[in-house]
Amino acid sequence: MAAAKAAPPRGALRIVTGFPAGGGADVVARLLGEQLRTLLGIGVVVENMPGAGSRVALEHVRTAAADGSIVLLAPDATMFLYPHIFKSLRYEPVSDFKPIARLVSLPLAMFIGPMVPAGVATVADYIDWARANASRWIYGTSAPGATPHFAGMMFGRAAGLSLTPIHYQGGAPGIQDLAGGHLPAFFGSVADGLGLLAAGRIRVLATTAPRRVAVLPNTPSFNELGYRELIVEDGLGVHAPSGLPVDVGARLSAALLKSMQAPALKTALLNRGFEAAPEGPSDFADRLQRERARWGQIVQATGFVAVE
Repeated sequence: MAAAKAAPPRGALRIVTGFPAGGGADVVARLLGEQLRTLLGIGVVVENMPGAGSRVALEHVRTAAADGSIVLLAPDATMFLYPHIFKSLRYEPVSDFKPIARLVSLPLAMFIGPMVPAGVATVADYIDWARANASRWIYGTSAPGATPHFAGMMFGRAAGLSLTPIHYQGGAPGIQDLAGGHLPAFFGSVADGLGLLAAGRIRVLATTAPRRVAVLPNTPSFNELGYRELIVEDGLGVHAPSGLPVDVGARLSAALLKSMQAPALKTALLNRGFEAAPEGPSDFADRLQRERARWGQIVQATGFVAVE
């Protein structure tokens, strides 16, 4: 009964995401919305506000009423990485937003395509091949300044390869170019590559998760291969505008965490490359604070120049 009291004042909950319909965050939002409709007994509307790497959606929610009628579903990186890569960020994660719950982790992976010989089956093989083919020292990413961009830079530094990133507008076009033989490697979310991986058009060498991911049980993590610094993990979490009443936030958090326990939701997420990783407000806030400090050091070490 407590969850039912979480109904927002106007009887509907708006989940705003900064990604277009059909994208990863949109899929999570809609699967989550189905669970919340049942738990809360209210209408749940998913609103897609793509643009500027989710910053359009962030600004919309930041200035919205803090009454529990609207929440933001956003990548963790918008809170821990963006403050380090944008000079003119219009929000401050700690003071402008209230973490409600973390939902899923978004592990990254290093994919390779047909440009790389079939005999290259491990990270060590790839490094040997790359050293013999200096003209192929490039990799694809979903966007400049995104976590896959930094993962590629970190890999290059660890491997002693001066890799040049090729940026795309999202993971989908980049992974397609990889499959088409236009790139040797692509760093992106596990979810980006599952379809082409299943079709045998690309291969995966390692993931950036702390340990092996459930959907790729035969793929090692960089961490287990000895690349300790190559733990790069984004996630998706729910945030509300700052000033949200404590009791409303607690009820929303409880409903979200209960939703994540549904076996059907877990299975649906896993099949799409997402791993359920629910955290309550306190643990989520602590995670974002730790990652923000860590990524400040990473960005500085890579020499990345903040953009407007």
